[in-house]
Amino acid sequence: MTLSPTWAAALFMPATVGLLYQALQPHPWPYRLLALSLMLMSLEQAHMARVDLRHGDIVGQRSRDPRLGHFSRVVMLTIAGQVAGFSIAALGHLGWGMGLILVSLLGFNLVASIRLEPASPKPIQPAGWRSRLDVLGLDAIALVLALLWIAQRAQGWVAGGLFAITVLYGGSKLVAYVTAALRSGSAVHVSHTAQEHPKTSQQN
Repeated sequence: MTLSPTWAAALFMPATVGLLYQALQPHPWPYRLLALSLMLMSLEQAHMARVDLRHGDIVGQRSRDPRLGHFSRVVMLTIAGQVAGFSIAALGHLGWGMGLILVSLLGFNLVASIRLEPASPKPIQPAGWRSRLDVLGLDAIALVLALLWIAQRAQGWVAGGLFAITVLYGGSKLVAYVTAALRSGSAVHVSHTAQEHPKTSQQN
């Protein structure tokens, strides 16, 4: 079974709208803050689902590496778990939905054994769980927060903690994207400059 990157991202949108609706309802502030955090997380995960599938398609056209099949199945299972989790949260069961989302993320980061970099000379890079310890740590902390929410313990701290994790994670990804874009732009500029102004040694 295959799923286009665009359709994969679209699957998250109903739950995203539902979480926005939950965040705007006159619930206690921890509930609304947690719903807002999950809404932001759903946007990020929709983007990541699109990126993972798109990269898989691009690399798959260049390689028949058997690891791609395993990676594709892991991505599909992760997307299914996340969409189900966000949908459950959008229906008002924030804690259970959050728990399913984080179990899916933990499963992906533990099981996925490669990282795809289509622009690299070696587009398939080994990346076991040890290379994802920082992300796994954040996922584990967030899962503990979900369990506390389900147990109705310290819900204000849970909502604030997940919001902080969401902003931290999203901010780090944004910085990475901007840095990559700037490096790409600099490389193009240097290339054009070299063509317009050849080195002295080449002129001699």
